[in-house]
Amino acid sequence: MGKQGRKKNKKKLPVLESDHDFLKAFSREKRGHGPEDSPPAPGPDLNRHGLPVIRDLPEAFTGEDEAEEEFEILLEASFKQTAPRPRPVRKPVSLHKKLKRYPGPEKELDLHGFTALGAQLRAKSFILSCKHQGFFTLRIIVGRGLHSDLGPVLPDVIQDLLKELKNQDVVVSYQWEQKKKARSGALIVYLKQFKD
Repeated sequence: MGKQGRKKNKKKLPVLESDHDFLKAFSREKRGHGPEDSPPAPGPDLNRHGLPVIRDLPEAFTGEDEAEEEFEILLEASFKQTAPRPRPVRKPVSLHKKLKRYPGPEKELDLHGFTALGAQLRAKSFILSCKHQGFFTLRIIVGRGLHSDLGPVLPDVIQDLLKELKNQDVVVSYQWEQKKKARSGALIVYLKQFKD
């Protein structure tokens, strides 16, 4: 259809089919508007948008190199005037205060009936698994060795394991539940979940 054969609605807008190019249908040239609707033609004093062109810039905008040099001088002067403040030195939190923040035992492992090697392997895998799962405090029951012919074996084995894990930064600290090794049959283990 040509320009004359287009269908138009009440407001004299073209009626378009679904596959019609909308950009072409509504462009100014195809709608036949007069020069009063079109933007002014670019000339020596107007740009293509019809805005006035500024030919002579004020002196403040012409000296870019001078402005950069002035900025560098001002920046250096400001650094010399204000000396950097020393950061306040934080006192390290004592281990006792850290352990007070830990919750009570969240998980427990009972090693009754294990051999020394079996208990060591089971305790190590339990501790590493709990650290990976995000637990903070564990209880490991080793017993007091009252039913053993040779005396308590597991307390020493697990204590050596915990010392090794403490050197590897897996464990923050551990302590006997009743404060003394001879009276206690369990250890409380505090896992290191955050970097200090």
